[in-house]
Amino acid sequence: MVRDDVTGELLVFPHGGSFRGSETFGEPELISTDFHPLRNHGLVRPIDVNGNGYADVIGVSMTHMNDNHGIFLYPNKGGLNGLDTLGEPIRISGARDDKKWETLGIADVDLDGCDDMFGREQNAGHVDAFFNQREVKQNETYDRTAHRLVTVDVDDLPIGMADFTGTGRPDLLVRRANGDLDLYEFAHNTSGEGPWWRGEGRWFTLGHGWQEFAHITLTDIDLDGRPDLLGVRGDGTVVVHLHNGKFDPDRPAATLSAPEVIATGWQKYSVVS
Repeated sequence: MVRDDVTGELLVFPHGGSFRGSETFGEPELISTDFHPLRNHGLVRPIDVNGNGYADVIGVSMTHMNDNHGIFLYPNKGGLNGLDTLGEPIRISGARDDKKWETLGIADVDLDGCDDMFGREQNAGHVDAFFNQREVKQNETYDRTAHRLVTVDVDDLPIGMADFTGTGRPDLLVRRANGDLDLYEFAHNTSGEGPWWRGEGRWFTLGHGWQEFAHITLTDIDLDGRPDLLGVRGDGTVVVHLHNGKFDPDRPAATLSAPEVIATGWQKYSVVS
């Protein structure tokens, strides 16, 4: 899913069912014209709110954009179907007066089958999760309690969460301010009390030089059940780094393959998810 920065159009490049390099994705399909970054939604993400397997969309409207600010859910009506893919927006959360979070990630953090949200707190570096209440309810779909995951530097970018290490639990992927791509493997809480993560986890560096990418997004492009990474360079070139199938804690840099170009001309897209 991508957003055209100029037109505000939201488009989907459908996966063809197998990884075939530059022929993996089909022609883009327009699903909305209501996602302009200045007039409508600055941040846009796909999300599965109710765990039904369909990709919904959320858009965040900032206070300086719209009097009706907050996080809006555009529910998927039952699959990819052009401009009839998404339903009318529902405001599922509003702004907070006490704290702000500068990034927005989507993952099933608590492993209940429904996507949660996580982000880095402004000027603090705390990466916190906000749990899905398992019911789409206006302004109250997500618990407003911040559940601390880990703390990073204030200029680091939490990209996403996925099971890179093969434990069956999500790891946190972070791009450091110096361009390093680091992975955090959470400590596993087996006590049966509290969240499944607790204690001090482990950091691994998967690669260097990732500051060249304007966008980095998690995907499973080869459909093998392991997370791959899609990167869009500043010149609009799209490359994929495939997961090599095994995570070796002694050789974390071997986790991802060398980049393979799968598309060009994507510099006009400000959202790639």
